[in-house]
Amino acid sequence: MSMTTLVILQFVGIFAAYTGLTVLLPAVMFRRVLRGRRLSEQFLMCYTFGNFYIINIVFAVQLLHISNFQTLVLLTVVLSVLIWSRVNRISLRKLIIKNAEACRKLLQGSMGIKGALYRVWQKFIRMLKYAICFFYREVVCNTLQWILAGAIVAALFWVYGRQLILTYGYRASDIPVHLNWINQMSRGNLFVSGVYPFGFHCVVYYLHTVFRVDTYVILCLFYLVQVFFIHVVLLAMLKMLCRSLYFPYAGVLVYILGSFWARQTYSRFGASLPQEFGMIFVIPSIYFLIRFFQTEKENLKTKETKLTLGCFAIAFSLTLAIHFYGTMIAGLCCIGIAVGYVFRFLNKEYFRRIMMTGIISVFLAVLPMAIAFAGGTPLQGSLGWGLSVINGGNSDNEEEENTVTEENTVTQDMTIEEIAANLQGASESKENTGTASVQSGKNTPTVTEAPKSSLGEKVGEIPGKIKDTWNMMAQRLREFIINSPEKWCAYAVLSGIGVLILMGLLFIILRKITYGEMLMSAGFCMGILTLLLCAGDLGLPMLMDGARCSIYYVYLLVAALTVLGDGILYLVCMPGTLKIFRNAVSFVLTVAMVAGMFQQGLIKKSSFDSGFVSNGALTCLTNIIHENEDKTWTIVSANDETQMGLDHGWHYETISFLRKMENMDKDTKLIIPTKNVYFFIEKIPLDYAVTYSGTGQSISKKGASQNLPNVGGISMYQGEGRWILMSRMYYWAQAFMEKYPNDMKVYYESEDFICYVMPQNMYHQYNFAIDYGYNQVQTQEENN
Repeated sequence: MSMTTLVILQFVGIFAAYTGLTVLLPAVMFRRVLRGRRLSEQFLMCYTFGNFYIINIVFAVQLLHISNFQTLVLLTVVLSVLIWSRVNRISLRKLIIKNAEACRKLLQGSMGIKGALYRVWQKFIRMLKYAICFFYREVVCNTLQWILAGAIVAALFWVYGRQLILTYGYRASDIPVHLNWINQMSRGNLFVSGVYPFGFHCVVYYLHTVFRVDTYVILCLFYLVQVFFIHVVLLAMLKMLCRSLYFPYAGVLVYILGSFWARQTYSRFGASLPQEFGMIFVIPSIYFLIRFFQTEKENLKTKETKLTLGCFAIAFSLTLAIHFYGTMIAGLCCIGIAVGYVFRFLNKEYFRRIMMTGIISVFLAVLPMAIAFAGGTPLQGSLGWGLSVINGGNSDNEEEENTVTEENTVTQDMTIEEIAANLQGASESKENTGTASVQSGKNTPTVTEAPKSSLGEKVGEIPGKIKDTWNMMAQRLREFIINSPEKWCAYAVLSGIGVLILMGLLFIILRKITYGEMLMSAGFCMGILTLLLCAGDLGLPMLMDGARCSIYYVYLLVAALTVLGDGILYLVCMPGTLKIFRNAVSFVLTVAMVAGMFQQGLIKKSSFDSGFVSNGALTCLTNIIHENEDKTWTIVSANDETQMGLDHGWHYETISFLRKMENMDKDTKLIIPTKNVYFFIEKIPLDYAVTYSGTGQSISKKGASQNLPNVGGISMYQGEGRWILMSRMYYWAQAFMEKYPNDMKVYYESEDFICYVMPQNMYHQYNFAIDYGYNQVQTQEENN
């Protein structure tokens, strides 16, 4: 089987398993509650609960230290059956008695095999009829919608899905960290590096443990599952909020295909990361909160309202359980929605319920982390930083120290002298600043104070300040959001946010109150996010850097612009008699919009290279795992395979291997006691996120003649250091194969990668320490 075919099959399996757990299983459990609702709302409810369900099952067994395949499956099945019986009002006792009676009759012969098979057949026919009716009602009667949905799926695979077969590896430098954390969960070590939002890790761990898929495989392929649900959740919310039938598809297609979005707003979608996974649940939080505020006061005590609030609590808790950046965005959007529905929000009946729900949602998310923290597990570094920012940041002295640190960040190419010069310059700068301030203090009596501006002058300055702020915001949008040299695009976005708020007011005047308040909420949400994006320039606390903020900003901007377009169309075609015409216009506009993007060349051109793992390395690792018994092999390579093959074999670091032979003598031994030893060597070394002057060059004798990198951590495997290490390893392999030509063989080779294999007799193991011409070898005379 080819690697491409295997990758596709693995993705299909992961997608089916995850979708079954988070969508289909809740659909069965809550069948009675979901009956009669629109398909989009059913999906949002099921998907939100499904993820909450799986994540908290993992948290429970991990905190009890009983996590394994059996406990996960048993707890999932038992809880699912109990919830199913409770929600659908089915007595388990009566069901068990009924089936036991049928088995008794079958065993006693009072009921024949044909009678039993007939009952099963009748039940199958009823289920088949239900499936056919469901398919006819939801698919056949909505053919155009499913064609557009198919276009969205095709667009997703064109923009992001081709990476599956073109790049097997991951595309983010922090994947090995998350891989390590999930591997430690398999060994009973939850929060191994400190308390951190672990929702994403719980989902991957569940898939790995229950469905027996290697963790590294899931992290390489799960990105496309994330991307799919990021866009489907957005589509589902827009279908629930918009009055035109087809306009939501236009918004999602523009989001997927448009090349006019800045690259950093979607570049992280090529990797399986917690932030992007948590981003999915911002949308359900927004939808269920809007849904609550659209509830009339007399219906606040109904079960439907409690269900809506419950869904909001679960969705909001998931943002915090997965990544606190998502919680920041969801929280700011909740503020925007509260402003849009301000009169209902300030009503004590609404206010009391939403505040209590918010407290419950935070409690649900924090409880597992609080239990671990109370047990002595410290906070992970980034979580501690996030909490300090939310709580108001650092003191003045700490801010000053952080500023100096940021200004004097050490780069890879800095020498010790340059670092010292920078530090001295910073010190002199601070001394000069202090001297200047002292001098300023001494001369204060002789300095003439500037006259205070009058009230009229201050009022006269307001238009200029507004204009400057407007231009600054537009510049910020051009920098982080809009990939276009045209200035009018950024101004159009800002104007659209303002028009959205005004249009909401107009609909309220026209007595379409809930729809108008929804439009206003969307406008206020984007206004607040614009302030977040421009916080630094406005003198506000920077809760999130511009690049990270831009990912959420564009995601929600698409939703806002879509409801803006829907509002304009609904305003023109408001009467109920024009509903068919309105839907027809929305379909034509959707098709025209996408066709225009293709005609104008505004379609994304995605790149699919991985600067962290080569296709050859992933191919070799996969074959090694399938061809060998566990714990009978060792891979000698750079850092990544350390965690990838942890459940199957052993790993030896390239740097440790080469350093062992540096300054070797006749007594130096380098023994690797496994049946097979594999050596991974990149013929064109990867940069691993750090470029240098020779980026992209092949290994060479020049590289091998350089000294080994004398740095720690990951730095030795980045940039020029990786080129030196791979060059050294290649010439070691050539020398060792020349010494043992009948034993050491080429296992796999491509244009940029080569793998050697050395089979060993476990009773006569090789000493891999040799003089390969580039290591420093101590002679007998030198030793004496």
